[in-house]
Amino acid sequence: MIIEGLLVTERDDGSPHVAPMGPVVNAELTQWTLRPFQSSMTFAMLRARPTCIFHVVDDVLPVAQAALGLPVELEFQAHPTSGWIIASACHWYQLAIQQWNVSAPRSEAQAIVTNQGTLRPFWGWNRAKHAVLEAAILATRVHLLQREVLQSDLARLSSAVDKTAGPRERQAWDLVVAYIRRECDTTLPDGLARDGLTPKLTEVAQPAKPVSGTARKQTL
Repeated sequence: MIIEGLLVTERDDGSPHVAPMGPVVNAELTQWTLRPFQSSMTFAMLRARPTCIFHVVDDVLPVAQAALGLPVELEFQAHPTSGWIIASACHWYQLAIQQWNVSAPRSEAQAIVTNQGTLRPFWGWNRAKHAVLEAAILATRVHLLQREVLQSDLARLSSAVDKTAGPRERQAWDLVVAYIRRECDTTLPDGLARDGLTPKLTEVAQPAKPVSGTARKQTL
């Protein structure tokens, strides 16, 4: 099965890098397959440092922001041995890469769990969170989709957001829709985003090196 969440790797300067990831895992959560594209920063950092920490989260906003390459504000706690733990996560799993398959553009990294923890209960995702996740995936594929298909999918997903979203889900939805509008330069159906929201897309900022062993709030 696939678990959706956030993967934290380390940059050369020791600071955390966050990316959405859907590892393939077995039922016992003992065997993990990460599948980063070889063109991604995550792939480069895992090749340089074959350890990372995967997080199960219930806040879809940082997932959407990371998927779109927007600044993501999170708090981290340094793991005692290696890596960074997202303070707002529900569960975390420290992984060690054991084997690589780089025969395709999307690599496969076999990993094992070396440590894990629970910060708080995970109550699941409502329909709006799932809709934002699906829309974020669409946003990363706008160059591959026909405009009519994109509009139809967003209109379908917007119903779940209208019915079940809270403030964080609505903020994430608006960011995704604004991104798609900019990328495909098209008029989307009415009601897909609230009036007045015109976020400016910026490059991901490089954070200062965190202080080891302490929680720091950083914009990635």
